[in-house]
Amino acid sequence: MDVLLAKIIKYLNGCMFYNTSYKILRWFLDHYIEMDEDSFSLENLMKDTGASEDEVYDVLEAMELQRDFDRFKELLWQFQSVRMDQIRSRMIGMSLDDIMANMEKSESNEELKVKIEEICDCLDNSERIFLIGALYPMAISTEFQTDLNIFGKRVLQYHSFDKDLVFNEKDMLIFISTTGRSTGYFLNTYKEKNPQAARSLLITQNKQYLDPEYKVSDFTLVLPGRYDGININYQMMQIFDLLRLSYYQRYYVS
Repeated sequence: MDVLLAKIIKYLNGCMFYNTSYKILRWFLDHYIEMDEDSFSLENLMKDTGASEDEVYDVLEAMELQRDFDRFKELLWQFQSVRMDQIRSRMIGMSLDDIMANMEKSESNEELKVKIEEICDCLDNSERIFLIGALYPMAISTEFQTDLNIFGKRVLQYHSFDKDLVFNEKDMLIFISTTGRSTGYFLNTYKEKNPQAARSLLITQNKQYLDPEYKVSDFTLVLPGRYDGININYQMMQIFDLLRLSYYQRYYVS
């Protein structure tokens, strides 16, 4: 069974319109780290989103929850504890070296390890982290998204219909593009959203983006293999595992 945060994330990621439901789910994620504070209240939610009490309860009901905000907060806290126990159990005895030893790479273990640690430093220094890519890569990133939110970072999938969203220097963008072309397209198409102000990571199979002449991001991780190869799915999972584990060890339990 999914922890409640994972369910909220999946519902939010699946939104297709900028409507009241999207704003309510987004508010849950934006204020997740405040869930044990008085500010995480039905009154503040309605004030910030313009939603009615019935609209809030309709969203809870859609997630198979009671129409009771206090009960929702209680469950959110309980599932937070459950998820942390799961994370601790998974992380025991794990090391970056073990994961890297069993994955295909385009660089040495030491080079990849340094990059992963630098990326984690950037994640930690960012107030918001946005995942940008096609449907399937985004599905693969959900566990990473859930755990980083558990660790106190705001990690969101980017939705182009959110017209109010503007990026800033405290944001980080994670692009997932096998060819890398969609990253350049995004940066050029959404200039009004100020993506150039944010730090960025590109996960791709295109080695061209390691060349300074074609560089489009602050960090680039190149995965080996063919553009249409199924192995990229497993490689992306392993990259997200490296990032989750490194962040957990460097910033959450240190």
